[in-house]
Amino acid sequence: MRAIIHNALGAALLALPMLAGAATGGGLAGTAWAAEQAAALETTTVKRIEAARERLFEGVIEAVRQSTVSAQTSGRITAIHFDVNDKVKKGALLVEIDDTQQKAALEQARAGLKAAQAKLIAARQAFNRISQLYRRGTAPKAQFDQAKAEFDAAQAAVKQAEAALKQAQEQLAYTRVRAPYSGIVTARHVQVGELAAPGKPLMSGFSTEELRAHVALPQRYVPVIRENRKASVVLDLAGRERRAVSRMVIFPYSDPQTNTVTVRLYMQDKGKGLFPGMLVKGAFMVEQAKVLAVPEKAVARRGELAGVYRLKDERIQFIQVRTGRPLGNGMVELLSGLEEGDVIALDPLRAALALQQQRSADGNTATASREAQ
Repeated sequence: MRAIIHNALGAALLALPMLAGAATGGGLAGTAWAAEQAAALETTTVKRIEAARERLFEGVIEAVRQSTVSAQTSGRITAIHFDVNDKVKKGALLVEIDDTQQKAALEQARAGLKAAQAKLIAARQAFNRISQLYRRGTAPKAQFDQAKAEFDAAQAAVKQAEAALKQAQEQLAYTRVRAPYSGIVTARHVQVGELAAPGKPLMSGFSTEELRAHVALPQRYVPVIRENRKASVVLDLAGRERRAVSRMVIFPYSDPQTNTVTVRLYMQDKGKGLFPGMLVKGAFMVEQAKVLAVPEKAVARRGELAGVYRLKDERIQFIQVRTGRPLGNGMVELLSGLEEGDVIALDPLRAALALQQQRSADGNTATASREAQ
């Protein structure tokens, strides 16, 4: 859009000398007509506004959820279903491990549970018989105590067998390694045929559902930033493309090698459209200050050059300026070129046309003066 405006502006400037001469008729009338065009422009006054003074520090985008999936049982790897850069959904089967031993252990645990349950039934029946005889006084207390102990031991054996069965079921489930969340695979650490053991890394990945900025903050800025707790994530060199921060986490310790404190910036849009490893900057407010500001739409830009059209004594001047960071609400910081109280045009295109008309009128006046002499 900016390129289109510049092209239109250039074409208008090329065509205006003849149009301005025809419209003004030359001489003092043309000068007065050009002054009227300048006075008709919509203008604003350069003023100082209260704005946050920022410091920018290098940062990098990282995933909030990133992890390495490891094996939780032993066995030979029989299948790998995903590779690096593959997208996976939560619960998707990543790796299969040979489950021969786990199935055998599961069957053994089931058999152990049945045996324990059978012993429990026999112990309960024996205890019930001895209890009746003991209440009648026909069985000694020692026999009653022994029956009760055997019954309690049988109950404990059943619970132990149930725990062993649950453990065997979990070991069998561990032979099917699944994705803990939806994301992208970043590394595969094993090959088919390798032996897996508890703790052996299998795959690494991250989730793209939420990203954050990781910024290394010089420790001398920590107190003021901890107090203000205002920041944004800057994506471009000019500082115009930003992401609002919803939460800031400042680590309670400093890196002894770099003397920096890690700050995590959580974005309101959760980093939509960004990717881990992307270089960004963390913009932190360090103080409030009054700065010169102008509406950003009033600034005419061509490449790295910027300027505004100033109105003074009913005349238009193009003034080159140096702008700073955006201040919000359509305003931009003004570093040099203008002073507080200067009047500038809000529409650079209309101001450029009026300036060309002014120059044409000045030329016609000069010509008329020479002819009169």
